[in-house]
Amino acid sequence: MALDYDPFNPQVQTSTLLQVGVASIFGLSAFLLFCVLRSKYPKIYVAKFTEFNHRNPHVIRKESLPKLPSSLFGWMPVLYRVSEDQVLANAGLDAAVFLQFFKFAIKTIVVCLVFAYTIILPIRYHFTGRFDDEKGLDKEKDPQLQYERLQWLYTVFTYVITLLVLYFLFKTTSKIIDMRQTYLGSQDAITDRTVKIQGIPPILREEGQLKQKVEALHIGKVDDILIVREWHDLNELFRLRRRILRQAEVYWVQYLKSCGIKSKTDLLSSNIEVEHGDNVGMMYRDLEAGEVSTQSSTSSPRPSILDHISEIAAPTTSENRPTFHKGWFGLFGPKVDAINYTLDQLRVVDAEINKARQREYPASSTAFVTMESVAQAQLLAQAVLDPKVNHLITSSAPAPHDIIWDNLCLTRKERNIRRTVVTFLIFFVSVVMSYLVVYLTKFLKLKSIQKVLPGLAEMIKAHPWAEIAITRILPPYVFTIFNVVVPYLFIWITEIQGYASHSDEELSSVAKNFFYNFVNLFLIFTLFGTVNLTDTGLIAKTLAEKLQELSVFYIHLTILLGIGLFPYKLLLVGNLFNYSLGSWFVCKTPRDYLRMYNPPNFNFGLQLPTPILVFIITILYSIMNSKILTAGLVYFICGFYVYKYQLLYACIHPPHSTGKVWIMIFRRIIIGLLLFQLTMAGMLGLRKAYVGATLIAPLPLYTVYCLFQFEKSYVPLVEYIALRAIDTPEISREQTVDERREQTEKYEFPNLVLPLNGPVIAVDYDEELVVQNDGQIVKQTR
Repeated sequence: MALDYDPFNPQVQTSTLLQVGVASIFGLSAFLLFCVLRSKYPKIYVAKFTEFNHRNPHVIRKESLPKLPSSLFGWMPVLYRVSEDQVLANAGLDAAVFLQFFKFAIKTIVVCLVFAYTIILPIRYHFTGRFDDEKGLDKEKDPQLQYERLQWLYTVFTYVITLLVLYFLFKTTSKIIDMRQTYLGSQDAITDRTVKIQGIPPILREEGQLKQKVEALHIGKVDDILIVREWHDLNELFRLRRRILRQAEVYWVQYLKSCGIKSKTDLLSSNIEVEHGDNVGMMYRDLEAGEVSTQSSTSSPRPSILDHISEIAAPTTSENRPTFHKGWFGLFGPKVDAINYTLDQLRVVDAEINKARQREYPASSTAFVTMESVAQAQLLAQAVLDPKVNHLITSSAPAPHDIIWDNLCLTRKERNIRRTVVTFLIFFVSVVMSYLVVYLTKFLKLKSIQKVLPGLAEMIKAHPWAEIAITRILPPYVFTIFNVVVPYLFIWITEIQGYASHSDEELSSVAKNFFYNFVNLFLIFTLFGTVNLTDTGLIAKTLAEKLQELSVFYIHLTILLGIGLFPYKLLLVGNLFNYSLGSWFVCKTPRDYLRMYNPPNFNFGLQLPTPILVFIITILYSIMNSKILTAGLVYFICGFYVYKYQLLYACIHPPHSTGKVWIMIFRRIIIGLLLFQLTMAGMLGLRKAYVGATLIAPLPLYTVYCLFQFEKSYVPLVEYIALRAIDTPEISREQTVDERREQTEKYEFPNLVLPLNGPVIAVDYDEELVVQNDGQIVKQTR
């Protein structure tokens, strides 16, 4: 017999308890493993307190951030006590805004739960004999009269929940604006003083002309200007150089191995006298350069390990040097010395680069204008400079390290081609995933399985537990796999779209992934096969009916995402895999090892869309189902502390913090509210409570009005810095994360100024051995 979505069905209750048990086992195992590995691999899990990781310019160490104890669970109370001000000071504005969303969700759901347990559930139980509304109308068990008496409950609490969400939403928005204006108004980073200007007419595409034009506006004095030029040839040369450099470093590592230096242990066991505290980072699997002792000033100077490596690796005509055939695929032609050949290639490419740097390149229509003060830059960014359409369009500039220079140099034709390709890819992926999601829905009921796989249906009928596993336990896991894997595909699609900065890519990926989650994994999954969606009069009823039927599925899904999946996010499985196995299969050069130890980037495009969708689902069920409210609360509490740990201790968020992601969060929650109101109207329509459904009609209009007020009054304060917030007396304060990170940066095209260093063959903390173009090995500071 097929399972019914009745909450009092013993098999349904069993499947929910089983889902909780399975998710708890997975989650608890991952959590305990994290607690053990956290002390064993501090370079992965406590990146911001590991000296080794401070080689990454985006890792900003903050002494005011409390260090976590090495005990198994001692880190938890310390993390709990970290305040909002400490989050802002140590992780930046974007991290603080991200965590504010979780706080908003927790507060909203807690109040909804209070209403549910004190008012909604007792009243519904009194009239219907059940606590939750998880099943469509059954005329025998649920007399029409009972639900007619309940219509006022749904109508009133649709208003209550809507006003509650809007209240917390605007309250959180006001808090974020205050935080943002104080944070950005007090800092003086070069990014805050710089404006990006697009649509520059040809007559102004010269530094002197553009500077004169801007200063003629009497906004302020220009400090510096960089006009982006068509540096495509130079970019191609550097791509070629990076490939040759990589190959040269691989050959050098092979040569050092042939000289007996295969690991740090081999070096220490050789005849070289090693001073206490010396460390070497080459192709070593025991690379531990983070704890380097300082040489005592009283001891006599002795050669470092790099000096000894330099002596061993001095260029000779040793038979140990790697060779290859200079022909097709390295199989034909005369044998050549691989190291000398790659060095010769580097010399040729470097000569071409030096020539290319001296050329004059055509100017593009984009420039970065740095003003003398933040106030002047904000005035320029918010001003309309030219009466012609698409001329001299100003916007806040991304940070220098955030710019994707290759994309910034693209022509309009190349951008249009990329956008066309991306549009096609998004359409293709959406269609494919729609078919997969629709196929997944067929495994939620035995009747649907009978039509698709009759053999499997017969097996399920013979084994009741198989029905629980396949129709209740398995679908949320498959759904979660889609939810975890596919967003990476959209991240890649966004990268090829040609955005000018990583922050723009990130915001675009948030939009793409939320659209995928909301449409493919929610709307299509919920509404497929039930109604002709062109008949708008039936959408509300269909949505309400299907949400009732799928309540058990969404309970299981929320439990799995919260209890089962979040602990695995703590584990940083990708970095753990690279750290443990990457050194054997991927890392071949010192540069590879340095890259391996870099902390992971925290990408909102991967982490934010799913919590927004879970919040929307929770609100949709806020009146119908208290179990989903409870599961949603657990989800957001777990997520808050998981992400708090990652943002403070384990991950980095390189883009300049501006908090603009809140605009996207706000708009999507409004979409969720409109869907909630539509669902409640459909619910009342199913019960033929047309009076209550009609009374809900003003709510969508009020919600849209609130969105309009947000766009008109709040968005400018989330996009720009108010001049009054900048005009504050100079006080002694600590630099923000962005100021410390950008204090030595300038707006300049990197390929024009980057030093043309040779292959790096060994690393010793902050020094490295570099092979020059003439073949000599020198030691220099990185």
